[in-house]
Amino acid sequence: MYGTERNRQSPRHQRHPSTVRRSLVAWLLALSLLIGSWPVQVQAAEKPTPLTPEQVAALLPQLFKLHLKEHEMNGAFMKRVLKEYLNNLDPSHSFFLKSEADAITDVSDEQLRKLAETSLYGDLSYFTTTLQGFLNTQIARDKAMYDGLEKRADEVKALLKKDKPKAEANADKGKDPTPEKPDAKTAEADKDAGELAQPAVPPDDLEDPEEIAKANERPLTQADREKRLLKATAGLYRMHKTYLSENEAYKQAVLTVREDRARWLGLKVDDEVPKLFLKSFMAAMDPHTVYFDAEEDEEFTSRLEPSFAGIGVQIRPCPLGAQVEDIIKGGPADKSGKFEPNDQIVQVDDYVLCGLPINKIVRRIKGKKGTEVKLTVLKSDTRQTEIITLVRDEINLAELRVKGKKFDTPAGLVGLISVTTFYRGVHGDVQERIKELSKDKPLAALVLDLRDNHGGYLEEAVALAGLFIGSGWIVGERDGRDVVNWKDDPDAGTAYGGPLVVLTNQYSASASEIVAGTLKDYGRAVIAAPTQTFGKGTVQRVIPLNGMNLPGELKITTHQYFLAGGSSTQQKGVEPDVVIPGWKLAASLLEKASENSIPWAKIEGRVNLDSPDVKLWNTWKKNNLAALAEKSKQRVEANQELKDFFDLKKRRAKAEAEEAEEKPRKPDEAPSVAERKKKEDKDPQADEATAMAADMIPTWPALEKQAAK
Repeated sequence: MYGTERNRQSPRHQRHPSTVRRSLVAWLLALSLLIGSWPVQVQAAEKPTPLTPEQVAALLPQLFKLHLKEHEMNGAFMKRVLKEYLNNLDPSHSFFLKSEADAITDVSDEQLRKLAETSLYGDLSYFTTTLQGFLNTQIARDKAMYDGLEKRADEVKALLKKDKPKAEANADKGKDPTPEKPDAKTAEADKDAGELAQPAVPPDDLEDPEEIAKANERPLTQADREKRLLKATAGLYRMHKTYLSENEAYKQAVLTVREDRARWLGLKVDDEVPKLFLKSFMAAMDPHTVYFDAEEDEEFTSRLEPSFAGIGVQIRPCPLGAQVEDIIKGGPADKSGKFEPNDQIVQVDDYVLCGLPINKIVRRIKGKKGTEVKLTVLKSDTRQTEIITLVRDEINLAELRVKGKKFDTPAGLVGLISVTTFYRGVHGDVQERIKELSKDKPLAALVLDLRDNHGGYLEEAVALAGLFIGSGWIVGERDGRDVVNWKDDPDAGTAYGGPLVVLTNQYSASASEIVAGTLKDYGRAVIAAPTQTFGKGTVQRVIPLNGMNLPGELKITTHQYFLAGGSSTQQKGVEPDVVIPGWKLAASLLEKASENSIPWAKIEGRVNLDSPDVKLWNTWKKNNLAALAEKSKQRVEANQELKDFFDLKKRRAKAEAEEAEEKPRKPDEAPSVAERKKKEDKDPQADEATAMAADMIPTWPALEKQAAK
């Protein structure tokens, strides 16, 4: 076995670097001088081969040089690596008992020191032994339990009746009660794009996030594990039957639960260990330093691109493959006229999709522009299969990622623009929405909605903030040597100069916090939110590895960013100017709750307080913010429906009542799209932000300064 052979080699022998190591180090150092916030594209000469321990060992010293804070492989750092290795094996806390997990991480200081030393030489035998033990013990013992889930449907469904309507799936599967925790270490398919899957576990606003976090503690006994598995299946069944029939929902719940275990079946241990070790090493540095393998790399990159080549559908998982949730206007699927919501894609070309994870289905449907794809579709109306052949085309995501609405109010026209991610070119799309909304009548006020926006390209955040302030420093980047580089928007001028409300929440992160925080520091906007933002104030550089014919890419934290006022958003986030109703703060899901989080810091700011515009904005804010907040408070107090919307107990009771009133469906009958859409219409936070923006109109001093950029 590989690990045993490595134990026979002495550290002295391992100190001599191979030719591969020398070339890899030279290439990585050269590349590190070139990379910025935009990914560097390097064409691979051939298909990448799996990582080896020697290649990983060659990377480690260079990663220490590049990282903002961590620069040494010592015992304390190795203890964090072990914890992250355990998390990579069992992120949902589904397989290890607490005692088993503790045995892996509870090692002596001397052993940690030795592991730190030997791993630098490419000896990963300890990690090989740990993975093999995990497969032989934790994974192997669960076969009968997972295989028998079909026969326990009645038992699983009874759990929902007993504890209705809680979504234990979130707790027991280790899923956040949000589409995704900002800057998650694993790249899931984007929830908002054609051919990019809807989230496997959507937001569940009936659950207390802190209760979910507490329930995710590791089980103490095997009986606890079995109970957790059944609860996970029950919660997933409840979620899936919001868009599938009861029978299909249970099948999909079982498939979803089994994915955690299935990924470990049949893998090559020697190929897996270097990848898992590198992932754990990166995560031990900080929560946003990540190694993406080849598959994750493709998904991560696609989420920040403005378009892709595909057929233009939004999909969710179903037992036979993927269910069509929506059809993107103007895409090949829309133009064909052959697709309807609730249709199921069961085969792509000659590949049967049954049981395939949604992200892998996405990759099969997407492809090069101009290529044909043959889809076998189970039609929702006839329940007959039909073969549909389409030609892939460019799908522009701007309409999905930057949405605009306008509202006529007594004070004037108020626009609302929601931005879901900071992809390449997003600032131009926001500027275009502003023009569209004000085409027939000038906007008197604007709401910029950055809720649940987890960030993206730093340059796009700078350019987007520049749309509203014109000139001025926007963000400073400080590296590990304490050198600060300030950025401004080189395209001077504003796209909109009137009253501005920025709507955020706990899951607004990174680039969203730059925009919100900068506009707050300048006095340019009023921040409306129920809580602080996420608190991610670090910058990552992307290093593709395909230039050395290695799989995937590295994303490493190299800088901490600072708002124009001098404060970092790291851990503290951006606090609202006006607090509005919303879900209570889930402290365990904030950046500061992460074990390896970079600490907060502050430097000298760069806001020019003597600038006429800055004086004007800050004077207005000083004179009017308190009255604006009081009007909002009075409006909220008089709006019982709004308060009930964010009351968990009342929300649960209402959900139960609505479910009881629903027309009973047959076990094979799926809910209609109309039923599902009806529940998604209300957005009381956006309504309140719009009312707040309208309140700003009469007193705003700079309406005459609006100009097209």
